[in-house]
Amino acid sequence: MKVALVGGGSWGCALAHLLLKKGHLLRWWVHAEDIAHHLQAKRQHPSIFPEVVYPDLAWVGTDLQTALEGVEACVLALPARHIKSVLGEVPNLSGFWVSCTKGLVLGGGIQRPSQYLQAKGAEVAVLSGPSHAEEVIQDRPTWVAFAASKPELYEFGQALFDQPTFRLLPTPFLHALEWVGILKNLYAILLGVVSTWGENARAALAAVTLAEMQRVLQALVPEESPPFLSPGWAGDFLVTAFSMYSRNQRFGQLLGQGYSPQAALQKVGMVVEGYYAAQGLQTWPRKSEFPLLRAVLEVLAGQRPPASLREAITQALR
Repeated sequence: MKVALVGGGSWGCALAHLLLKKGHLLRWWVHAEDIAHHLQAKRQHPSIFPEVVYPDLAWVGTDLQTALEGVEACVLALPARHIKSVLGEVPNLSGFWVSCTKGLVLGGGIQRPSQYLQAKGAEVAVLSGPSHAEEVIQDRPTWVAFAASKPELYEFGQALFDQPTFRLLPTPFLHALEWVGILKNLYAILLGVVSTWGENARAALAAVTLAEMQRVLQALVPEESPPFLSPGWAGDFLVTAFSMYSRNQRFGQLLGQGYSPQAALQKVGMVVEGYYAAQGLQTWPRKSEFPLLRAVLEVLAGQRPPASLREAITQALR
């Protein structure tokens, strides 16, 4: 299959590895000329998983229109805050797009990536679940959920991604699946804040957090009732909340140590999707109904000090 991949970060690299293993003809868009040239010459990324080789790339470059020429499917692996600036140059995104991005479109209010793609004419699917790039690229067993706007796209998704170490679990709950991928980053920040409290406290907070996240999901997508205790939902939160690879959890650790949100972002040095998703959720009128979510949003908006998160967490655990 001729496939375009849009995104050259760690998740983009992991997806490129998967797509090439499946034997697809990959046209890979990356954001920087020096990275594109290095991939062309060496078949390796200069800084992200530099030991990994990407053989038989059909094309790699920075021109999006060229990347999309004649493809049967497009895979989106951009940080959500860059979606508009990158895809905005293409007037029509017709065809099959799989969003692998977990965040809200920057400047779009409460707009999810699939909504942005559909508004530009695409048939969409969402791939989400516990899938740290650091493990996917090592071919460690991974199970993710896959939801599509049309039933016939499920088989297309299987043909695109499914393999022995990366399994797709079909689900009809596209909107809920995408929302969990957004919310879990915000709640993982809380688990980072209490990282020095010990495992007892973190386990207690994780249970309370899962319950609140499920209520938030019901408020956001009342028409869908997904199986919350499954890989694409609770599983995604748990890996983000407890994994050493989690940027959102690391960001929360720094907030718990007294760093400001901006200083914590600089310290992490990579995209923290939860921070940017908070900007969109600030406009959600029902946020005040959920105390943990409200506390995170207020801290990230500069409306209360990071130290106050500890008090909010203690209150939630009573």
